[in-house]
Amino acid sequence: MKKVAFILIIVLLAFSLGCLSSTSTPTTTQTSQPSPTTPSKTQAQDWLEGLDKSKFHFYVFGVNTCPHCRRMKELLPEYFGNKSLTFYEVRENKTAYEFYLKFMETLGVTGVPLIGIFYENKLYAVVEGEIDPRDIPKLVKAAMKENGVALIISRGQFLIPRNETKGIEAISNLTSWFKLGEH
Repeated sequence: MKKVAFILIIVLLAFSLGCLSSTSTPTTTQTSQPSPTTPSKTQAQDWLEGLDKSKFHFYVFGVNTCPHCRRMKELLPEYFGNKSLTFYEVRENKTAYEFYLKFMETLGVTGVPLIGIFYENKLYAVVEGEIDPRDIPKLVKAAMKENGVALIISRGQFLIPRNETKGIEAISNLTSWFKLGEH
């Protein structure tokens, strides 16, 4: 039953993603999703699922000309605080581009933004494309419950288990890549 609930959450989140680019050129398509608004203080506990918003951090690989990247650069700090975002411009930063290539080679991602979602400095999700910030705590809680890292990428939705040797190695690599080589 837990797996079914996790899969349902992942599928619902996948539908909320923005469009993805299948080439290295940025998309200029505008999303038809309604613009999320920052929740009021009375709504805060509902959308945060009991998590502390100050403990989230996002590492985003993107392109400044991409509307979805710009949207994530604006919304993530709005929801989670000004220090919650590290943005890597892959066309201007050679090191960031080299690490983005590792994601392309390993996961098959081709679009931006590519978002690493961390809570208490621990990776819980990798999302290729735009995501509604209000859905992020649900995704993190589901990944916590399943003891893994959720991947929501153009190739599908997956869970990397934290309790298997290959999963531990993969999560360690992904964490390092999002932090440009640091752990």
